[in-house]
Amino acid sequence: MLNLCWGWRVIKEENYSIQAKNLLEFLIQDYSESLKSFHQDNFYLHEIKKFRFNINNRIRKLLDISEVKNNFKDKFYHIIVFNTEYNELIKTELDLIPLSYREKGQNIYVDKKTLTFNQLMRIIDDIEGFKNKTLTKCSKAKLEPILRAKNALENDFIDQVISRETSNRCQELYESTEKEILKITEKKIKFVLGLENYERYLKEKV
Repeated sequence: MLNLCWGWRVIKEENYSIQAKNLLEFLIQDYSESLKSFHQDNFYLHEIKKFRFNINNRIRKLLDISEVKNNFKDKFYHIIVFNTEYNELIKTELDLIPLSYREKGQNIYVDKKTLTFNQLMRIIDDIEGFKNKTLTKCSKAKLEPILRAKNALENDFIDQVISRETSNRCQELYESTEKEILKITEKKIKFVLGLENYERYLKEKV
């Protein structure tokens, strides 16, 4: 039976952790999906998109004068220039990196370049940063139900046992989620680095 206290029902079954469970499951799914955007191609793609040009005394971005397409399966970036008059400006910037390319009218096909270990590690640093932000969100997801249960305890809506069960269950859920996040992250790092660079990464990590 449920005890009555000042006209309120005292809850005898722990259900606060359901909120943490649902949110943590979502965060894992969202993290896994978002990691797909971290790729070797991003390094030079980012450099290309940083191009700036002085056109008619105005600073224009590359994306103001062209469209940049990238398919991870292709061995090139595809720049579609809106006006071929701007081709030389773009090619000059590509030469400075340097990146090789082929020009066909409004289309510039930029060959993808193999990244050095240090360049790859910059992508890994971004992944690690994203992982840490996600784990911070997970920590908050764990804490909120615990605080709700604590508040309910102070107001005699639940007893000490329920509050403790909530705290323990939320901690278990967080630890399980953290383990899954770390597993997903390590798999992604291995994919980005490739086997040889991954082995070097593990040696330098020790």
